[in-house]
Amino acid sequence: MQQHDPHPAHSKYVGRPRESLKILYDHKLPNCPGKSIVGLEVSYPPNGFTPPHRHAGATAVAHVLEGEFLSGMNGNPPKVYRPGENFIELPGCHHTVSDNHSTTEAMKAVVVLVVDTAVLQTEKGYAALVEIDEGWE
Repeated sequence: MQQHDPHPAHSKYVGRPRESLKILYDHKLPNCPGKSIVGLEVSYPPNGFTPPHRHAGATAVAHVLEGEFLSGMNGNPPKVYRPGENFIELPGCHHTVSDNHSTTEAMKAVVVLVVDTAVLQTEKGYAALVEIDEGWE
């Protein structure tokens, strides 16, 4: 009997490498009680991706340093961002496409998030910043 994949889009991601994250900084914001600013270096190998996700209610700004980043949010058509370009994800944004646009070159970006400090103090810590959609874990 053939099993039905409830997420048929998964097949195009099978065997593809995932992103890697490096924490650059984490500071509480004294002028915004209860909020922290976190800087991440996000690297994608060639053909790398992140499954659909949200950012724990954070505002996130991504700035591409190297390569080309294919980003689609909230069901809108994906757009390619190149070095020097940036985009913003507002709280609750659903990042549905998050891919290295190249199969031969790496991609790197700096992402700055403003998030509730309490999110970082959970058991998950920094892992709580990327909430992968159910079924993609």
